[in-house]
Amino acid sequence: MFYIIETDTQLERLQSLGRLGGYVDIIPSNFYYHPKLTETVAVYIRPVNSKHGFIIPVNHEEGLNVDRERVYEVLKSFNTLYTLDKKTLLYHFNLQGATDLSLLYSMVKFEKLEYSRDFMYINTFYNKFKNIPVTNKLIPISKLYEASEDIYSKVKDSIDLTIPDGFDFYNNTATNVFFLLEQSGLGVHKKDFIEMFTPRDINQNTIDDTTYTYYNLYNITSRPTNAFNSVNYAAIPKTDKHRKCFKPQNDFFVEFDFDGYHVRLLCEQLGYELTEESAHMQLAKKYFKKEVVGDEEYT
Repeated sequence: MFYIIETDTQLERLQSLGRLGGYVDIIPSNFYYHPKLTETVAVYIRPVNSKHGFIIPVNHEEGLNVDRERVYEVLKSFNTLYTLDKKTLLYHFNLQGATDLSLLYSMVKFEKLEYSRDFMYINTFYNKFKNIPVTNKLIPISKLYEASEDIYSKVKDSIDLTIPDGFDFYNNTATNVFFLLEQSGLGVHKKDFIEMFTPRDINQNTIDDTTYTYYNLYNITSRPTNAFNSVNYAAIPKTDKHRKCFKPQNDFFVEFDFDGYHVRLLCEQLGYELTEESAHMQLAKKYFKKEVVGDEEYT
């Protein structure tokens, strides 16, 4: 089939389109598993101005699989590369210059870019084989291709959005920081963790005694959240039983907090100078016009 890229000649032709830019969608071994625990099954590429996309099998029984390094060469040849989730892309290919469409859309529209992989023909497989780590290897590659084509049709207009101020920082620096934060995972006492947090499927983001978290960067508030597999890692209950589920993977845990973090950020933007004293206390003194602020006033 002409949209499946397998031979050197086909790869060279696709690579020649790189100067025009394009869109990439990574197909992992399972959409529900944490990207740290998946492998690359196929790569969908849609060159700019092309009437259709192409799919390169990497680890799928139906294709003449292409070496990942060769696919990486093709992707690097694209001057501009758009993707739906750059952080997930980095788990498969180190493409630092890619533009995150979901991030761009959220910064311009102040809402989430809506798309879904909820397709009947794919759901049929997930209803039966959702809990195995290689579900997408069982799905016909033609169906994986159709799903990526459909998703592209829903998000393609985002490519034309104007890049706002500050986007480069979030798209490059912040995305990399959160990607690196996810790499080591959290040490857990597995039995206790399952009992206290009841994850949907422990195998989706936990291996041995390490569980992997996932930061969502596309919130309306622009404040990242950290939840995966029905566990909210950014809001762990403060009970002893919940906290004791986690264990240091090296020597000890380090916990730190900022004094008036958001207040200090806001004051910096407004040009209001704060001292090393508690930010809330400084503002309380200013608000109540007194040097000594009582507990009731402070709270």
